Amino acid sequence: MTDELLFKYISGQADIDEVQEVQLWVNESEERRKEMARLKNIWILAGLENKNAPEKTATETERIWQIIKRLNIREKKREVRIRLLKYAATLLITISIAGTIGYFISYSSFHSPDDYTEIIVPRGERSTVALPDGSTVQLNSDSRLRFLSSFNSGKRRVHLQGEGFFKVRYNQTRPFIVEAANLQIEVLGTSFNVSNFPDDQMITTYLQSGKVKIINENLTSVFLAPSEAFSYNKTTHQSEKIRLPDQRFTDWTKGILTINGETIGELAKKLERRFDVRILFGDHKVKDNVYTGSIKDENIITVMEALKFASSIKYECKGDTIILFSK
Repeated sequence: MTDELLFKYISGQADIDEVQEVQLWVNESEERRKEMARLKNIWILAGLENKNAPEKTATETERIWQIIKRLNIREKKREVRIRLLKYAATLLITISIAGTIGYFISYSSFHSPDDYTEIIVPRGERSTVALPDGSTVQLNSDSRLRFLSSFNSGKRRVHLQGEGFFKVRYNQTRPFIVEAANLQIEVLGTSFNVSNFPDDQMITTYLQSGKVKIINENLTSVFLAPSEAFSYNKTTHQSEKIRLPDQRFTDWTKGILTINGETIGELAKKLERRFDVRILFGDHKVKDNVYTGSIKDENIITVMEALKFASSIKYECKGDTIILFSK
């Protein structure tokens, strides 16, 4: 993989064949995926699409070149080519990142009308994203959000895999639609949470304010009022609407892990996503421990100590692996 091709990919100038070549190379390791995502963040946050700041553009572009050269250790190092600075003024991505810096990778096909941007937040990270229409979404760990490049001029439609808390800017003529597996969640202007992880059985939508219409694969509609949640089972296709006395589904946006009658086996998936760890079980009995409560999710050791104090489990840490045992 050459430095030049990686730079073209980061700057949005690679054609579809070059994009596919880079993505195949990046996907060979998790370290490459994270590093390339970090480079994308640097590119956007540095404002390299700003033609009115040539000195800053040159400095930040040189910085990205140096990172690329360190990342691309298997290839022969190349000298920085001045002519590549022209790419800095032609960035095609319009999305901006606010709050906690997350990770994203954008893929644009120059030979298809279906260009899209995909935001990827890996395990252990969270990110707040400002969409082109002024709406915002907080993305939880291990989540992906994708939308067409025509988002700001056509239908406001996004596809979510993972979990996101949306604050949608009101536009009566352009509903905002979230696609989550078999469901479509349609709003005009509101705040709501959607959880749709591939390895979870349930898709859950919780409405904080406004009004939401949920449409399933049979085109059946369900309307939510504030403080109501809708759960849909992807396997059985059964659904339930409930009214909640609390806001447990949005606690994660405040850095709080809320557990409500969950076994450690169920909770383990959330902890693995949040802290980018692997959880193993030393015996079968430990999986049956049930928890209810809330705790700050600042680090995995704090959470494990709280679980240990509240129940009959013990744990061992080996690198990024945690093994749970019954006492």
